[in-house]
Amino acid sequence: MNSITSSHYIKSLAFDYIETYSFQRGDEYEAAIQVLKPEHNRLKVRKEKRNNLTETEEIRLSDLDGFFGITQYLIDDTGRFHFSSQRTNTFQYDNDVVGLLKDILNTKTTDVSHWMCAPIYRDAIVFYKSSGKIVSVLNICLSCEAMAIGSSSQLVADNSTYEMLRKFFKEIGHPVES
Repeated sequence: MNSITSSHYIKSLAFDYIETYSFQRGDEYEAAIQVLKPEHNRLKVRKEKRNNLTETEEIRLSDLDGFFGITQYLIDDTGRFHFSSQRTNTFQYDNDVVGLLKDILNTKTTDVSHWMCAPIYRDAIVFYKSSGKIVSVLNICLSCEAMAIGSSSQLVADNSTYEMLRKFFKEIGHPVES
């Protein structure tokens, strides 16, 4: 996996607006997982024991495998948004909020934590061109203090960046765990 600093990342992006997203949280998400997990387990056990899944069930199992046991990102490899994603805000490039975000990501990286947990990304920022084309997706785990651009690149940021991001999200009305 490649790594770049948050300041290098934000300086290299050419975008016209951003959208903030919340995912993998809330009562609806938890309820959906409670329904999906048993279905996933049933199909998985049947495949392992009898290997008699229909083509449709194989596809369904493959889809469900994507929700369990692997890191979830806002947008998957096929370009689909996570089923639990909720857009919370949209800001144009010249908005003060975008300026604040750029300042946060430009924080000099001097003190970096290396947590041993697997990140659970629950917050994301999508950078767009005016045409609606996605330029980049920044997945953020405030618990593990981790950021990733999909599954291929990790962002390295100063510890203080995460506290500033937590405050940033709260100030724009984005749900954040304490």
